[in-house]
Amino acid sequence: MVEAVEGVVFPWLDPSRYSFALGIEAGGATWLAGQTASRHDPAGGRVVSGGSAAEQARICWDKVEAVLDAAGRGVEECTEVVEYLTAEGLDVRDEIAEARRGLGAVSTMVVDALVRPDAMLEVEVVAGGPPHQVRLPQLLPIDSDGVVASGDLVGQCEWVLEEAGRQLGEFGLGLEHIVRTVQQTTPETRRDYRATAEARRRLLGPAFPASTGVLTSRLPHPDVLVALDVWASAAPKEIVRHAEDAYASLTFSPATVAASVVYISGTTAWDPTTGGTIGEGDVGAQAEFVYDQIRQVLEAAGGGIDDLVKTIEYVTPDALANYRDVNTVRENVLGRPFPVSTGVAINALLSRDWLIEVEAVAVLNQ
Repeated sequence: MVEAVEGVVFPWLDPSRYSFALGIEAGGATWLAGQTASRHDPAGGRVVSGGSAAEQARICWDKVEAVLDAAGRGVEECTEVVEYLTAEGLDVRDEIAEARRGLGAVSTMVVDALVRPDAMLEVEVVAGGPPHQVRLPQLLPIDSDGVVASGDLVGQCEWVLEEAGRQLGEFGLGLEHIVRTVQQTTPETRRDYRATAEARRRLLGPAFPASTGVLTSRLPHPDVLVALDVWASAAPKEIVRHAEDAYASLTFSPATVAASVVYISGTTAWDPTTGGTIGEGDVGAQAEFVYDQIRQVLEAAGGGIDDLVKTIEYVTPDALANYRDVNTVRENVLGRPFPVSTGVAINALLSRDWLIEVEAVAVLNQ
């Protein structure tokens, strides 16, 4: 059962105005929307953001803690922490880390911009689960001797996948247990991206996980070409069958299910029936198509759009000016309680025609 976290003491803004929930409880876990340093300015009567890196980080975590308090949880229960940082935020990571309430490892994604002007940081967390899931620390191609396969995207992608296997082995799991990956590379490596498929096919197939791939201007370390995030599950993994002919040559599945949690691949304006792009130049039209595809995938998994608990919306800089159109789509398509959401502008998506990619997680009501 998907339920919104109620009773949040949250003086920064009025959450009822938005097409996302502050927190969702489902599947034994609490999922939180990404939080920035946005806050209400009584003098100006509007929402503002800004301040030093330390100030912004402190506000983000105060807001995270407020939602967790309402859910009866503490920060120490966080099982996932993702920091979306602008380039400015990346350069002051030490100041940002001081506000983390003692939490250690986080995953980092460097974004071109956040939806809130002047924000340099957005913090997204999951607390308490879900059961059977193993979330590895973010994997970078760096070992005790330094950067592995320097300048070689294919070699680095292969190494981080093999490292995922080594780390999963410590939990008694293997690469076949991976249910979801998120891979960041840079625009300069776009021409070599297709060549990474061989390693994924060999190491992750044939029951491929859900996957999202985005192009970011910078990576968490200046000398690497890839950053990989990995989710695995000790529960049996099921592949969701949708548009099977279109996915036959790809190295990811539309979605996977493990212990009633549905991990949905990053979904774009790519039409699996024609191979073309829907809604070129129109982020609202693309978002409408994307959420309809997500609905179809969820129905193929035995659920529905109301089972969504979380979305991450990656938009290109060209689409950011019209991002409000996506909000309209969400209000029309998604029911209450809305899923939690994070929205960020990244450098590019894998096709230059795509303006938005939505990654999603759902919990089936069983």
